[in-house]
Amino acid sequence: MNILIIEDEYSLADAISETLKNERFNVCIKIDGEEGEDEALTENYDLILLDVMLPNKNGFDILKTLGQAKIKTPIIMLTAKSEMEDKLNGLEHGADDYITKPFAMRELMARIKAVLKRTNNIENTDCLEYGDLSLNIRNAKLKCNDNEIQISGKELEILEQLLINKNKIITRESLAERIWGYDSDSEYNNVEVYITFVRRKLKLIESKVSIKAVRGVGYKLEA
Repeated sequence: MNILIIEDEYSLADAISETLKNERFNVCIKIDGEEGEDEALTENYDLILLDVMLPNKNGFDILKTLGQAKIKTPIIMLTAKSEMEDKLNGLEHGADDYITKPFAMRELMARIKAVLKRTNNIENTDCLEYGDLSLNIRNAKLKCNDNEIQISGKELEILEQLLINKNKIITRESLAERIWGYDSDSEYNNVEVYITFVRRKLKLIESKVSIKAVRGVGYKLEA
């Protein structure tokens, strides 16, 4: 499952990210309000962790924009503000929950799981399917009908992201950040290289599923 963190305190965002990754979530971090809003508008996420005080655009304004765009992604506000008026402001503008800094990671994880369960966004992701394709995350086996192959490393991570977002276009930037990390020096052409490797795997098991490049945007699966 994919979680977007919009938080300008990078040490905190990184700590949250590590905790989430240990729980098998995929994470994208944005430290700028406007960039975070643009990423949230892609609807590639199962949940958003949103700070209030952000550079260029604050969390309340981002909430309003997402509400106007009818984005249904659940949102948990992360903020140092504890006043009741601020909490009500966030909840009234579409936030699903509100947690005040400093907080324990255990509490944050409990709130995340509660919101996902309440919004029906929790699902079994051990086996991802699309068309004639089936990917077992637990044993890293890719299957099409009677054909099966082992897939690992970045190829596995790329295909997992494509299958999780099977009905959406996922950008090259999102793939790079989720797989190589926010502060990675990896260039976006690394994504293209591994997309090519995954395409070869799909051809090897004779799958009718293909990876379509959406020019200037990213990739999506087609059956």
